Amino acid sequence: MATMSKYRITTLGCRVNHAEAREFHSLLTKRGLIQAAKGESADLEVIHTCSVTNTAAAKSRNALRRALRRQAKDCQNSQDHHATSPTHHCVQPSILVTGCFTTTNTEEAIRLAGDPNRVITHDSQDGSTMALRFARQLDDWLGRQRPQTSIRKPITSSSHRRVLPLKVVEPSSPASHIRAELKIQDGCNAHCTFCIIPKIRSTLRSKTIADTVLEATKLVDLGHKEIVLTGIFIGAYGHETAIRKKQANPGAEPLADLVDAVASIKGLQRLRISSMEPGDISQILLDAMIANAPVVVPHLHLPLQSGSDAILRKMNRQYCRDQYIQMIDQVNEALTIEKLRPAISTDIICGFPGETEADFQATLDVVNYAKFMHLHVFRYSPRSGTAAARWSDQHLRPEILKQRARTLMDLEEHPTHGLSINYRRHLLNRTMRVILEQPDKQDPQFMTGRCDHYALVHVPTSQRRGTLIDVEITEVTSSRTLGKAIKPCVDLPILNLN
Repeated sequence: MATMSKYRITTLGCRVNHAEAREFHSLLTKRGLIQAAKGESADLEVIHTCSVTNTAAAKSRNALRRALRRQAKDCQNSQDHHATSPTHHCVQPSILVTGCFTTTNTEEAIRLAGDPNRVITHDSQDGSTMALRFARQLDDWLGRQRPQTSIRKPITSSSHRRVLPLKVVEPSSPASHIRAELKIQDGCNAHCTFCIIPKIRSTLRSKTIADTVLEATKLVDLGHKEIVLTGIFIGAYGHETAIRKKQANPGAEPLADLVDAVASIKGLQRLRISSMEPGDISQILLDAMIANAPVVVPHLHLPLQSGSDAILRKMNRQYCRDQYIQMIDQVNEALTIEKLRPAISTDIICGFPGETEADFQATLDVVNYAKFMHLHVFRYSPRSGTAAARWSDQHLRPEILKQRARTLMDLEEHPTHGLSINYRRHLLNRTMRVILEQPDKQDPQFMTGRCDHYALVHVPTSQRRGTLIDVEITEVTSSRTLGKAIKPCVDLPILNLN
């Protein structure tokens, strides 16, 4: 593999997977490999997989098969091209399969990849991280002497809890995206009955504040304007467990300390916090968000899953309906600015085993009360290995799942009084900060970008990507939010964004 020079990474799944893929990019480029352009042959294919649902597992399986077909085709073309050379030898396809699918479907991943050394799971007997084992395997393939990297011992956090550290990712190339995901936490042991993740990522790890600031600073220096703090269970940052009643010091707020530290980085224009469990929202964290505005924005993703106490108990969620509503009230009170509510999005599973019409109506009631800006609606599908999958006698008919999902989507998407347009109407005639991200696909005279409240704004401007501008929102339709530029707020140099 000494001649290997180009690689391709295919990433499926959540923000955490994309943050991990960035770590793979860093490891590859530091070893002299070059990312293959679109349509170009790659000597190494990395498939970073997902299996949170059966659909995600199927997509991961198909991505692996496509990569193998690409490698086989490239090898055949190379053989045909060099048929007259008796010394020509086509290297066998070089594939590394990583992530959640390899952990839940290990034997299948090995069979498809054709070699157990090509499959890297989350689990390890020596306690090493997936990224460390990825680096070891990569060094073996490159024929280099693998560095003798020792496993870091558990550290003690400021609140005296032993937490396995995450390795800092050192970005090695200029930014190609405005927004960067920064992984600060991994692992979950909360065991919601519909979720396979605790069987895949059972070990909780947290990146230290110092390492997080170091990585975030490098991301900003490379040209990223916005950072999203992400993890499997962010509320467990700095804790040994995601089960709140078992946390050694549940009153400690290491995440708030982290937000304070990252938000103070010079040149960072915007900081978002990724998905948070409702029970992990505290006044201390909200105070940290307020204190660090406008860098920390009033936008949170707070999964509801169900508005029925009976279903929440069956899901093994760590809150009840009333606690969720109280949390929504607390967030609104803390983060409302000049009568503009914070942007709150959510996840909902409809048709969970045993869900009655009354249970579903309870969910609709909470949705209408919370007035979310966006809904992620999932029809329940049994995930092998989870408790809920065993309750087959309580699974609902597909037509009921479809109807309930449609009802929820209609609540958001109605063209005149849906949740989305109703929330965005509150932006009308207000001045919003927008980071320009890319040209409008429908009109090249316009640029698009997210405002602090996460609405995608279309604005006619000649300002370049990455510019932070003030925009007056002038029109809201069922599908678009339009505005006019007032002035640039910040126009810092951007590296390699074209």
